[in-house]
Order: sequence, then structure tokens, then C-alpha cells
Amino acid sequence: MKLPRFHTAKADGLYQPIPFLFVTERMCREIMAEREALMEAMPVATRKRQQTLFARYDPSLSAEAFSGLLNLFDSRPA
Repeated sequence: MKLPRFHTAKADGLYQPIPFLFVTERMCREIMAEREALMEAMPVATRKRQQTLFARYDPSLSAEAFSGLLNLFDSRPA
């Protein structure tokens, strides 16, 4: 696997999510795909600890918030 774009490697072998403030829908899909690839590449015994770390940051919430922010500035008629 190539180096992750949305997670940083920790000394214990786990990956720390980068908590982006603004996440587009595409970026959210890419983050989730990267998480899946990271989980598949690690030993089964490590996956539960990694999943706990991933659960601390949900990119879909950031994507929802960013979409809502963009909608505030949408000048098109409803």
C-alpha cells in the first residue's frame, strides 16, 4: 500500500486520523476507502484497536457540516 494521505502512522503501528475541518463528499469517500485498505493490510489482532482510533473522528460528520456551510452561501433560488 502507498503512504496514506488522510492518516499518519504512529509508533505502535496504528494510524491516527487527520481531523480535517473541511471535508468534501469526495474526500470523505477517499478517507473511508483508505481506512478500509489500512484495516485489510493489518493483522486481525490489531484491527479492533485501530477501529477504536478511527471511531474518534467520523469524516462523514465533517462532510455534512461542510455541505451545510456551503448551502448557507448558495445564492441559487430554492
